[in-house]
Amino acid sequence: MKKTGRLSAILIIDVILFAAVFLAPSHPQAPVREILLAVFAAAAFFLLFLLGRSKSRKPHVSVGSIEPVSRINPAQYLTRNGVVSPGGDGRYHVVFLLQDGSRLELSLSARQAGPLAVGMRGTLIHRDAVFLSFQPDT
Repeated sequence: MKKTGRLSAILIIDVILFAAVFLAPSHPQAPVREILLAVFAAAAFFLLFLLGRSKSRKPHVSVGSIEPVSRINPAQYLTRNGVVSPGGDGRYHVVFLLQDGSRLELSLSARQAGPLAVGMRGTLIHRDAVFLSFQPDT
């Protein structure tokens, strides 16, 4: 969280500087303004890229609960041989209990939630609300 907080602060400063340079009057013989705008814009895109790629790694997390989502997916009503059968959308809400006592609820596919069990302990890797992996403690 500290890394994304620092990146967010740098991005805010970059946007403020971009706006200040953008609002400053330009001089026709010196392209300093245009160069600074290009540099600040490139820095903003780079910081946004880094923020989008940043992962959170949380050790000593336990799985609190695993509950299926009760929505029905109409695409799963018709089987291959034409028989109608009801089905869910294969999503699960999994609650992870963090070391500091807080909870993190993520939506996982059936394949992602399959190897998890309530009470399991390990390291959770996620990007904001997107589950990436869970590595059990050995």
